Amino acid sequence: MHPEEKGNNGFTIRSCTIAVILTVFLLIVSSYIALKIGALPWPIIFSAVAAGALLQIVARFSGKATSHEMNVAQAGGTIGGLLASGVVFTIPGILYLQSQGMGVTMPGAASLAVVCVTAGIMGVLLSVPLRRIFVEEENLPYPSGTAGAEVIKAESKIGKSTLFLAVALSLTGIFVLLREMFFPAGWALPLMPEIGLTLALYPMPLAVGIGYLLGPKASINSWFGGSLLGWIILIPALAATGVVAADVSPGIMQNAGMGMVIGAGIGFFVSYVLPRARKIFAPMFMRKDMPWYTKHTPLFSAVAFVAISLAGMNPVAALIAVAGVWIMVSVAGMMTGETDIDPLEQFGIIIGLLAIGLFALAGLQLDFVSAFLVVCFVSIAAAIAGDIGHDYKSAKIIGTRAKDIIKVDLIAVIVAGLLAPFVLGMIVDAYSGEFFTASMPAPQAQMVAGSISGFAHPWAFFIGFGISFVWVVLETLTKKKAPVIPMVFGIGLFLGTVLGILLAIGGAIRYLTDKKKAGIFTAAGIITAAGVMGGEGIAGLLTKALFVAGVSPSIYNSAMFSIFGAVLIATLVLWKMKRLQ
Repeated sequence: MHPEEKGNNGFTIRSCTIAVILTVFLLIVSSYIALKIGALPWPIIFSAVAAGALLQIVARFSGKATSHEMNVAQAGGTIGGLLASGVVFTIPGILYLQSQGMGVTMPGAASLAVVCVTAGIMGVLLSVPLRRIFVEEENLPYPSGTAGAEVIKAESKIGKSTLFLAVALSLTGIFVLLREMFFPAGWALPLMPEIGLTLALYPMPLAVGIGYLLGPKASINSWFGGSLLGWIILIPALAATGVVAADVSPGIMQNAGMGMVIGAGIGFFVSYVLPRARKIFAPMFMRKDMPWYTKHTPLFSAVAFVAISLAGMNPVAALIAVAGVWIMVSVAGMMTGETDIDPLEQFGIIIGLLAIGLFALAGLQLDFVSAFLVVCFVSIAAAIAGDIGHDYKSAKIIGTRAKDIIKVDLIAVIVAGLLAPFVLGMIVDAYSGEFFTASMPAPQAQMVAGSISGFAHPWAFFIGFGISFVWVVLETLTKKKAPVIPMVFGIGLFLGTVLGILLAIGGAIRYLTDKKKAGIFTAAGIITAAGVMGGEGIAGLLTKALFVAGVSPSIYNSAMFSIFGAVLIATLVLWKMKRLQ
C-alpha cells in the first residue's frame, strides 16, 4: 500500500467547494497584492485559517468537519494565489514594453487561459514523483506546510483565530476606504530633491502584514536594507558627486536590483541544483511504482505542447517551455522544501532566455509574445509544484491521503487557470495609468520585460548580477548564510523606501512577538497579518473595479463601508454570545 492510500478521506463535496471558493478569492486578492507590493508570501496560513473557519461554520449544519477536510480545502485554496503570481509576475511586462513605445500586443484571454490551465496541470502532475523523494524519502522541512498543519490541528473549533482574522480584515478594509477618500497618494517629503534624496510615506497596511510574515531577516535586514542603501545612500551620493544626474540614478538602482534578483536565482541553480541533478531529476524517470496519472504525464506533456502552440506560442518555443517545466519544477520542489522560497519568475526567465538564445543561435528571432508566454508557462508550473510540496508535508503530518490533495489541486488549477486572464484584465482596467508607478510598481513584470528586451543601464544590471551570483554561490559552497538575503535585498534596491519602511515596521513587530512565551503572540500575529492583507486586497480591488464599472463613488463607498462594518459587528456579536469560543 502506497503512503497516499493511507489516512482518512478529506475529499468531500464541502471541502472541494470551500477549496474552489478560497482559490477564486486568493486568485483575485493575490493578483492585486503581487502587483501592488512586488512580493507574495505563500498563502498557506491564510488558506488554512479560512478553510478551518468556513468548514466549522458549515459543520454546524452538515456534521462535524475533520482535519483531513481542512487539509484538502486549504491545499486547493492556495492554488489561486500561486497561479496568480505566475501570471501577474510575468504577463504585465508586456504593458511595460508598451509604455516604452514598443508595439507588443497582449495575448487574448482564451490563449492565456490555455497556458494557465496546462501549466497548472503539469505542475500538479509533476509534483507527484517529487513528493516521493523530497517529502517521503528526504523528509525536507517545508516550513510553511509544517506551520499550516499546526494551524489545522489547532482548529478543532471556531476560536480566537477567526476573531483575529475577521476583525483585522474588517478594520483594514474600512481604513483603506478612508485612505482612498482622503489621502490616496500618501505624502511626499522632498528632503534634498536636487540630489535625488526624497522620502514618500504611503499608509499601506498590507505591506506591514507582509513584513510581519517575512520576518526580520527578510523585511528589515534585506528588503529595507536594500532600499536604504540604494535610495538613501547611493542615489544621493551619485547625484551629489556628479557621476550621474539625479533623475537618472533611480533607474540605475532599479537595474542593479533586477540584476541582483536574477543573479541570485541563477547562482542558486548553478551552485545548488546542478551538483544535485541526479538526486533531483532521477526520481521523475526511474521510479516504477508511480500512480497512473504520473505514468501518463509524458502524454499530457505532449497535449500541453499542442495546446499552447495552438494558443499562439511559437511551436519550437512551446517545445522548449514544456521541456523546461520538467526541469524547473524539480528545482522548485527542492528549493521550496529546504528554503521556503520559490522564485518562480526566475525559473521562467531562465527558460525564456534559453529559448531566445537558441533562436538567436539559429539566426532567428523569437517574438515577444511567445517569449512572455514561455516565461509565464514555466513560472506557473514551478509555483504550483513548489507549493504542493507544502501541501504534501501537511498531509503527511496530519495523515491526509496525498491523492486527495492531488485531486483537489487539479480541480483548483482548472478553475483558477480559466479565471486568471479575466482577473488580470479587471486589474489592468481598474489601474489603467497607474502601472509601473509607486501605486502599482509590478517589479517582477518589469524584470521579465527587461530580461527579454534589454535594460536601460546594462552595466548596472551586470554589476548587481555579479555581486548576487557570487554571493549565493559562496553561501551554498560554504553552507554559511549571511544575515541578508541577496534576492530580497535586490527587490528592496529596486522598489525603494516606500515599501521598505512599511515592511521594516512589520518585521520589527514580528521580532517583538517572536520573543514572547511559547509563540502565542506570533501565531496570533500571523493570523492578524493574513486578515490585514485580505482586507486591503478586497477593499482596494473592489473599489477600483466598481469605479471602472461606472458606479458612483458615494454608492460604492457606502456599500463597502456597510459590508466591512457588518462583518465586524457580526463577528463581535457572535463572540460576545460565546458562539465563538
